[in-house]
Amino acid sequence: MKKNLVKIASLVLAGSFALTACNKEKDDPKPSGKYSNVTFVVCEGNFNANEGSIDVIVDGEVKKDIFQAENNRPLGDIVQSMEIIGDQAFIVVNNSGKVEAVNMFTFKSEGTCTGLSYPRYVANRNDKEIFVSNGNGYGNDYVYVIDKLSMQKTDSVATGFGPNSMVVSNGKLFVANSGGYTTDKTVTVIDTKTLKIEKTITVGDNPYDMELDENGNVVVLCKGLTNYLYDSEGNYQGSEIVSNSAIYTINKSSLEAKAIKEFDHQLASYGGNLMACNNGTIYFVDNAVYSMTSNGEASKLIEGTDFYGISVDSKSGDIWIVATPYGSTHSAIQYSKDGKLIKKYSVTNQPNAVVFD
Repeated sequence: MKKNLVKIASLVLAGSFALTACNKEKDDPKPSGKYSNVTFVVCEGNFNANEGSIDVIVDGEVKKDIFQAENNRPLGDIVQSMEIIGDQAFIVVNNSGKVEAVNMFTFKSEGTCTGLSYPRYVANRNDKEIFVSNGNGYGNDYVYVIDKLSMQKTDSVATGFGPNSMVVSNGKLFVANSGGYTTDKTVTVIDTKTLKIEKTITVGDNPYDMELDENGNVVVLCKGLTNYLYDSEGNYQGSEIVSNSAIYTINKSSLEAKAIKEFDHQLASYGGNLMACNNGTIYFVDNAVYSMTSNGEASKLIEGTDFYGISVDSKSGDIWIVATPYGSTHSAIQYSKDGKLIKKYSVTNQPNAVVFD
């Protein structure tokens, strides 16, 4: 919900917060508050434990579960993603079937969209509405339109199986149909104004993560397909790899797709946010972190294991990795753009991404 700037200023001063100018966009100064110019860590929490959280790193220190601290109630079960849009953040809580809207200056809840079956990610439609991807491949595979003020569903567009990551470019919403618990190999392209499907694009098996490059073209990470084998009594018998991972690009205008990297294996890491793009470089996680040019030439940048996700700060170029080692402390790890360790932070269980204000 957009706030009147004068009203915000008076409220913030009354609450003893300092109001300063923040140039997130060159000609779009924004007021700042308690949670401005900080680094957020999205933490899923353990399944069915109702312990998902948003942690925040301020002045080199971690404050855990700020939603609980500001709203006196838990955020929910399995925090999938968080998207900052204007003066609000939209937090998708997958297993709780909801999206929370919070004020970016206070992190107080401003509304909740409930009744979703399998929500995944948020993208902006316009000043009044957002898109939410929803569906696990077995039903309710839609992109929903949600009103920012009422946080109610107002429209929907049917997609492929398991709509997952989304990006908006050139007036189009690109939706990676990951297959969910089934399989798919398509990207649905939707006109953001009319909600008409412009094209369904074939890429590699199970497209999961999606980013924009420096020109606004779409980069798609496809995990590849694995068959899980069971006997007649339902006992697990192992698995077989059907196809390997791949990275595709989709031209934002022509909507033509091409593979720029075809792996000879499936990426070893199992997280959902395994790719990031910044300043002409594509980063991906395959146990270690690799940097890659647009022509598919990749080199190892950061050694490590148990990496669950990657994010890159577009302002500093710093690379942030979230790590989820079994039986040990989970962390968000900050590296310089040339792969040198800056600092490691202990965070809540199952971090999957870092988000920058």
